[in-house]
Amino acid sequence: MPKRFYLATQKDSSARAAPLLDALKAQGWVRTFAWTGDELDPHRHADIAVAELTGVREADVLIVLLPGGRGTHVEIGAALALGKPVILHAPNYDTLKKPYPCVFHYHPSVKLLVSEVLDVNAVLACMES
Repeated sequence: MPKRFYLATQKDSSARAAPLLDALKAQGWVRTFAWTGDELDPHRHADIAVAELTGVREADVLIVLLPGGRGTHVEIGAALALGKPVILHAPNYDTLKKPYPCVFHYHPSVKLLVSEVLDVNAVLACMES
């Protein structure tokens, strides 16, 4: 059975996420949801919302790259409610306070990584444990 992950971040963070996505794919991980551009069509919003939550449900782990998009904290909440582990990367501690401090960043099921540059090996190490 493949290892499955859901990546939550800003839509325009694809360049920052690319090395992580490549490393996960190389290790046999399968992404459960990826943006397609359909989110710009308001007639597709309901379908996309359902698809995102389905992706979180089907994932073995949620990876969050802060700063996130508008739905990032919904995805964190969904993962925690489903008992999924969450790996949360922030470039600094100030990012954890914007747009507001969130206690769920510190939930026992969240592995918090803080580094200016995304440390792919640190994320991968969290996924092995």
